[in-house]
Amino acid sequence: MTEETAKYTPIQGGASLVVAYQIANKRVLIVGGGNVAAQRIVSLKMADAAVTIVSPEAGLHDEVKYRIEHKEVDWKNRTFKDEDLDSVDMVLTALDDHEESLRIGHLCREKRIPVNVADVPPMCDFYFMSQHRDGPLQIAVSTNGQGPKMANMIRVAAAKALPEGMGNTIEKMGKLRGKVREWEPEMKNSGKRMTWVTKVCEKWGLKGMGRLNELKTSQEEEEAFKKLREYFMIGAIPSIDSVLVSKKQPRITLIGGGPGDPELITVKAKRLLQEADLVISDRLIPSQILDLVQGELRIARKFTGKSDEAQDELMNWCLDGLKQGLHVVRLKIGDPLLFGRGGEEILWFRQRGFEPELIAGISSAFSAPMAAMIPVTYRGVSDQVIITTGRGTKGSMPDLPLYGATQTLVVLMAVGRAAELRSMLIDRNYPLDVSICWIENSNCPEERIVFGTVDTLASTVEKNDIKAPAVLVVGHSNTVLNSN
Repeated sequence: MTEETAKYTPIQGGASLVVAYQIANKRVLIVGGGNVAAQRIVSLKMADAAVTIVSPEAGLHDEVKYRIEHKEVDWKNRTFKDEDLDSVDMVLTALDDHEESLRIGHLCREKRIPVNVADVPPMCDFYFMSQHRDGPLQIAVSTNGQGPKMANMIRVAAAKALPEGMGNTIEKMGKLRGKVREWEPEMKNSGKRMTWVTKVCEKWGLKGMGRLNELKTSQEEEEAFKKLREYFMIGAIPSIDSVLVSKKQPRITLIGGGPGDPELITVKAKRLLQEADLVISDRLIPSQILDLVQGELRIARKFTGKSDEAQDELMNWCLDGLKQGLHVVRLKIGDPLLFGRGGEEILWFRQRGFEPELIAGISSAFSAPMAAMIPVTYRGVSDQVIITTGRGTKGSMPDLPLYGATQTLVVLMAVGRAAELRSMLIDRNYPLDVSICWIENSNCPEERIVFGTVDTLASTVEKNDIKAPAVLVVGHSNTVLNSN
């Protein structure tokens, strides 16, 4: 593949052109009056088409009779005639007579009238998709005629995944778009309008936009739009909470994000990430986990050599959200209480009147050795596990224990201190041939596992260009299930 072709998405043919076709007041003919016709009437009338049914009375489904009696469709009480195709915009056949359906389909092709012949995909110019409808929201699923039941099942699953009241949310956002056009009516500024609305959507997320449904009266809407106009005129993007005052009690939750794999977070953690108004995340949290967030997301900024300043900013972001009455989630890598400063954060919040809820996470201290097939305890080999960090308070080195043949040492945040750790281990009587293992990006797609010895601990990092985050495991347990 050349660099030029790599820039563009390859085209995969064989699909249908999926469009939202405007058929209001267009004349649609349905030949047949059974169950299929009843279903098609509903789809067509939702789009405000002018529908005519051609079918003898004896072949009418009860629902079709109802639509006729209530003047929702016109009806010709007879079998199809060729002249029925005169001046129609679309035709649907819903007959048990296969040969007649095909004949009508061919007539439509000759007259260049779009046609759908039930149960004969090759004769269909278009298919009906399985549809979810909620006000202005329409979600349609097509299998291109290959699996109608599967399309229905996929549609149901997609609809269940939506936040409640999404149709009303779309109507509210539609009103906001209309207001923005009033505030900036010049055509030349259409780009400015679109960019601002897009950024609002991205910042609020589906959950935030859903809060517009709290506006119950026209007066409440106007007050909210008045605030939004002030932000629009200066090009600022407000948080939803600066527009709508939250009526909920503030709540802070510390969640362990685990080692990186989104399937390794707890069910409760996943639910709370989706429900939270504001999520304040560590910088090392993988994008696959951040994608679960539906409210506002803020990610730690990098302050080179200034971890305390970065921590202060995160905590103040949390506090700002709590003062606005939000449910704030503090999302931390691994487990919050294992070298994650979680205990410090709990005390910080307590001093300000908030008691955090704790959601455990899997620490890489346990998951990384498992990824490398290292049993940190094993009868006759290792009966102790020592977990420490390569970077303590103010960047200090850990106080490592003296060598014990039945110990397994697990060091987090160690890769930047490889040379110093090697020297410390040797000073504490670790034999040079004791096995070590580096696990980089454990439980992530880019995971790497590299074995060595205490003697080659630092050179292994340099030779293999091992980067953080990486976990170091030292001890004889490394070789129980690995042949190196």
